[in-house]
Amino acid sequence: MPRLCYPFPLSARDYGHCLPPKHRAETEGTPPVMKRLAGLLLVLVLLTGCSIGATATVAPAPSATGAAATTAVPGTTSATAPTPALSATAAATAAAAGTRVPPTAGTGATATRNGATPGASPAARATVTAPARSAQATPGVTNTTAAAGEALIEQAIGYLLDQYVDPLATSTLYAAAYDGAVATLHASGKNPQANPPALTGARQADIAAFKTAYLALAGGSGADINQSVLAHEAIRTVAERVGECHTAFLDPAQYQSVTAGLSGTNTYGGIGVTIRTQTRPATIGDIFPNTPAAASGLRPGDALIRVGDTDVTDLPADAISPLVRGQAGTPVVITIQRPGEATTRTITIARAEITVPVFVKDVRTAADGTKIGYMKLYSFATGTDAQLAAALADFQQQGVTAWVLDLRDNGGGYIDVLSKIASRFLADGQPVAYRIERGGAEEPIPTDPSLYISAQQPFAILINGGSASASEALASAAADDGFARLFGQKTAGCLAGATTYRLADGSAMQVTIWKIVSPQRRAINQLGQQPAEEVQPDPTGLTDPILDAAIAWLVAQPKR
Repeated sequence: MPRLCYPFPLSARDYGHCLPPKHRAETEGTPPVMKRLAGLLLVLVLLTGCSIGATATVAPAPSATGAAATTAVPGTTSATAPTPALSATAAATAAAAGTRVPPTAGTGATATRNGATPGASPAARATVTAPARSAQATPGVTNTTAAAGEALIEQAIGYLLDQYVDPLATSTLYAAAYDGAVATLHASGKNPQANPPALTGARQADIAAFKTAYLALAGGSGADINQSVLAHEAIRTVAERVGECHTAFLDPAQYQSVTAGLSGTNTYGGIGVTIRTQTRPATIGDIFPNTPAAASGLRPGDALIRVGDTDVTDLPADAISPLVRGQAGTPVVITIQRPGEATTRTITIARAEITVPVFVKDVRTAADGTKIGYMKLYSFATGTDAQLAAALADFQQQGVTAWVLDLRDNGGGYIDVLSKIASRFLADGQPVAYRIERGGAEEPIPTDPSLYISAQQPFAILINGGSASASEALASAAADDGFARLFGQKTAGCLAGATTYRLADGSAMQVTIWKIVSPQRRAINQLGQQPAEEVQPDPTGLTDPILDAAIAWLVAQPKR
């Protein structure tokens, strides 16, 4: 089920990937063009991290050969292959296909994994590594056997080989899995005698060679090694080696966390922020209103240095998030480096029960009396299209004559929600984007002309480096069509379609299955969408020059 999603927050969005939605009853009775999009998702693997998740039906587990098997999914009837989704990890668009970082075989001897930073240039992606994690001291993670771990790796790689938008080489993926296992054992204090499999590119032969080599490696790792974690880290390395921001591995805890957010009802124990990880160290992205983070003095752009006693300067969002989250009422100590300051700051924050916002709105009055309808969309979650439509209707009743849609740090969400929101602004059912499937077939992502608002107003959209996937799709449609003016900074460059497949142990593999291009067939993935007016944020976080610039432009527009 396709989707577009992107950022990583220090919350349930701790892994910046969206999952396929449930078959939702509200799709019944909607126009046929919208029924085609029901259950699709635009997923953005955030350069930061999504505070998103969605209760979802997912693709069934594949057979040993990688083909989808008919399997019952809890809460659904038996199903076979899923509908594609737009995801935001980092898929290549049609025009950018040649710039996707090609997987490279590793040596199996290092303690780091060849990773990729969503939104980074191809050159930058090739040099970014994610530190390997220990497979020891893993409370809460059920152990398994080496054989079950190997079968899980084979299942995940099968999905990549069969479904990834550009064909991948079996030798590359299995080499990455072996490298990841070796690196994890090194990080666990082991000194494994690595004997990498002899891989030829022939699928069945590579499966057999990997199985023999992996079982020997894992079987000799010692009783203190959690075989589930070892397999998970091997699969995570495979996803990182692919180097595409919509392709990612979610362990069971991450999967459950992500599935909560896109339902629009996600809660967790934490402080209430998102985190951007397109750079190291990671930085604070969005700060949710009325949360401990908002009261603590944290600001967007603060670099995360330590959480408690753990140095997090080199960690990705999914490793930082569990350190920050915790039981409501307990303290967490965070050390930050604020831009422009020579020394670090240490802040102690009491965690609370956080409800992840998905949409807020208010009416702001400019100095000249112009009423401006401000909307902040945190994700393209279930129901946000209806909330946005209600906000626009309320604005009309209040005499609002200009609109602002804030997509900063919005990592994406469901494709059908994107389509419904775009339908309010794109006339005549124009497509909001085009998808290119494996094999090159192109299809429009349509809008519904019956949802178009005839009384359009001057419209500004705010974007930044945390705006990804579905956000980038809407922003690029605005740039192509001209229905809104873009303010801020270049977007993440992480726009593609992905489907999430649940694996045998409750983990999941998100696989890029579509390339996505703008209505004018412009490539956005790995490139980003430039604003019409580039405005830098206030590094102190005390003012909002991006919103100020948008309001100044709106006030100057003729009233309609």
